[in-house]
Amino acid sequence: MKNKIYCGLAAAAAVISMASCSDWTDPERVDVVYDGIAETDAEAYAKYLQNLRDYRANGHKKVYAWYENKGSFTSQADHVSAVPDSIDVLVLKDPTIVTGDALYDMQQKRTQTGMQMACTVDYNSIQSAFNALVETGTDASGWSAYLKEQTEAILSGATAAELDRVIAAYETKDFSMMTSAEAAEAAANEAAFFQSIMTWAANVDGRAYDFMGTPATVNDKTILTGAGVIFLSETASATSTAEYNLAIARSSATGVPTDRFAVVAPLPGTDANGNAVGTWGSTYTSWDAAEWSRGASVKALGLTNLANDYYNPTFIYPVSREAIQILNPAAK
Repeated sequence: MKNKIYCGLAAAAAVISMASCSDWTDPERVDVVYDGIAETDAEAYAKYLQNLRDYRANGHKKVYAWYENKGSFTSQADHVSAVPDSIDVLVLKDPTIVTGDALYDMQQKRTQTGMQMACTVDYNSIQSAFNALVETGTDASGWSAYLKEQTEAILSGATAAELDRVIAAYETKDFSMMTSAEAAEAAANEAAFFQSIMTWAANVDGRAYDFMGTPATVNDKTILTGAGVIFLSETASATSTAEYNLAIARSSATGVPTDRFAVVAPLPGTDANGNAVGTWGSTYTSWDAAEWSRGASVKALGLTNLANDYYNPTFIYPVSREAIQILNPAAK
């Protein structure tokens, strides 16, 4: 890897503070606490945790991180307790496999640091699974019933895992490009999917939902006004920050709350097709994305491949920690 990346890793290992930005501009110091201080200096650790919870309430730009949770622990990398405290929302890959030990781990992280827990409910993944059943002739319920059943199953898992929010991932063609019959069917599917999501969020105080997709193509824009953050899905495959700007321009349609936009950047690793991701030329994608996001009108930065960032002999989660530091720099 080029010098810029190596220098950044050295800087990450030397980081001694984490920040919040009041109104996204004025940084506020929160000292990092290293492993073992909870036992060696309980007072300092308690102060750190209080500062961290106060940091959550400030107007800093949020960090979401996608985490491949496991059904059982085989190493420290499988523990939520090990992820960087400065992540605002940890997005679990599968809420239905959260064991008792994992649930306790998550509860401790939430209580101590104020971190929220979430998962994704992916409309298009559900649709793909249904289409596969149709091709094999094993569909027995029909699409509408299947969509409701699978959406509710994931939300049930989110409830059992005591998650704070869900991310509704939804992609559709532009309604203006559909026939009247296609548009009517798509609108009904959209309404049914999001009704389940919104009902889940409304059932308990403090719960919320976010959106992931192409907001300009959503038929009912009131769905977007209820979302806390609107992730622009096309940014996940961007090859430069210039493409972030284009995504924002394309998504700024009538009725879309542009003040809630967020972008996605992969940490080093591979995508679903096995292709290497996480670098742009000589630097990490997440670092460039964080620097761009710091000055852009976006509400959050999403980091994928978090699990791959754990393994480092000197400093766990080095790339994600540095990305967070760039986005919300500590006061000097």
